[in-house]
Amino acid sequence: MFAIIRALIMYIWRTLQTTAITAVVLTYNEEKNLPACLGSLADFCPVFVLDSGSTDSTLSIAEQYNAEVFHHDFTNHAEHWSWAIENLPFESEWMLALDADYVVSDELKQKISNEIQTVPDHINGIYVKYRYTFGGSPIRFGGTRHDRLQIIRLGHAKLDSSDLVDNRFVVDGETIHWNKHIYESNYYDQDISIWMAKQDKYAIRLAVEEELRKQGHISWQGNPSLFGTPDQRVTWLRQQWMRLPLFIRPLFYFLFRYVFALGFLDGKGGFLYHFLQGFVLRVMIDWKIGQLRRAKLSGEKLLQFKQKMLETGDASVERVLQMIEPNNG
Repeated sequence: MFAIIRALIMYIWRTLQTTAITAVVLTYNEEKNLPACLGSLADFCPVFVLDSGSTDSTLSIAEQYNAEVFHHDFTNHAEHWSWAIENLPFESEWMLALDADYVVSDELKQKISNEIQTVPDHINGIYVKYRYTFGGSPIRFGGTRHDRLQIIRLGHAKLDSSDLVDNRFVVDGETIHWNKHIYESNYYDQDISIWMAKQDKYAIRLAVEEELRKQGHISWQGNPSLFGTPDQRVTWLRQQWMRLPLFIRPLFYFLFRYVFALGFLDGKGGFLYHFLQGFVLRVMIDWKIGQLRRAKLSGEKLLQFKQKMLETGDASVERVLQMIEPNNG
């Protein structure tokens, strides 16, 4: 009898816990990453997988882990998360936002189970600790971000729609920090060809985004502040970055990350990450900005370029220019 009562109590407890938060996982051909992600969420909370057209075994893996699958075409992360917030059938108050290469630590799950329902009403976002692994090494130094806003109270958060690559939640009300981890380790990042192709697409989007910001067509939502939340601080630093001269700023950025911010302590993986992501990607962005400026794209033409770039997913400035100005080749 005692065992039956205990089992009933545990069932009720789990039911109460799982309705407090829903995990949403974005996927596109993530068969190598998804099992670890969904495995870390097993028997923890409801899971929605938002897929954008996978052709591998992603969907069958999601079904194996009893995740509920939804479909939406991808344009950029901000739009994708906005659609998720507005259209998925949440029955919970909170959302745990994840990419398919994230793993949620047991400590974070325990923290959520114990405390999410007692978070004060004026708190609408929760930052958690974030640790990325690249080239076989955890990235601990280099000034990279270690706090991410992954838990939001539904109905009190929106996406900064001006971001063409990153997704940044903007919450009304206050945020808190939990010193518990989410880990990211992307299987596909082990292939330099795949990684560089992804950075090439990021580079053109970040180049267009910077030009749109400089011309006043888009602006950051929220209040950039050096002494604000981690997201406000990053936004403030990006504002200063835009004032620096092209092609010189990547070199200074790499030296800052690798030497002054102790990135060299991250070992071989740290060198690869800080050099490739902190220097090479930034050079690629500056190169594409130079192409956009030589083409004298401004106003309506730059907005047309952005739209065509997002529609096609093309990373080549020249090819996208040909699409919007076919007679100028």
